[in-house]
Amino acid sequence: MPLRRYVVEFVVSPDSLTWLVKDGAEVLSRHCRKRDAVRTAARVARANAPSILTIHRMDGTFEGERRYGSSVR
Repeated sequence: MPLRRYVVEFVVSPDSLTWLVKDGAEVLSRHCRKRDAVRTAARVARANAPSILTIHRMDGTFEGERRYGSSVR
């Protein structure tokens, strides 16, 4: 089974400041609060294990990574 990669990142758009949960280039959801985005992304990543969730800070730098599934290295 291929390893899925999910990302939580902050995006500034003309109409809002938004946290996105992404699967590659596809946006799965948008959130006003980072903690809601991380919670949603973790739930999706757990349901689609093996997967990796990458979390970014508001300035775009790397914050952390969570791995789900027994075969993730």
